Amino acid sequence: MATQTYTFAVFAPDYTDPDALGRRLAVRTQHLANAKSLLQAGTLRIGGALISPETYDKPEKKLIGSLMIFEAANIDAIRKVIEDDIYYKTNVWDKEKLIILPWVSAAPLPPHVPE
Repeated sequence: MATQTYTFAVFAPDYTDPDALGRRLAVRTQHLANAKSLLQAGTLRIGGALISPETYDKPEKKLIGSLMIFEAANIDAIRKVIEDDIYYKTNVWDKEKLIILPWVSAAPLPPHVPE
């Protein structure tokens, strides 16, 4: 019998101190490698960086956080995934503003196809 999974939306804004972008860039390669493995496992369905409204249409975009959609058996599993992420551990994501919510899509997510 297959385990029931649920979908969760995660809003993870970055800290806004002057060193925040530097912390993000210093560990970005590790973060992306982890995201790739989560995608391959089907836990992360889609994710990416949030861009400041002032720079989204400019060549130099200011990264201000992350937005992700996950599937898991429960919200605690997603909280663990987030807390294990290098962005969380190195104070890129603002822990006080991080939001994890159960989410129901108005349209079905495309089926997971492992790479």
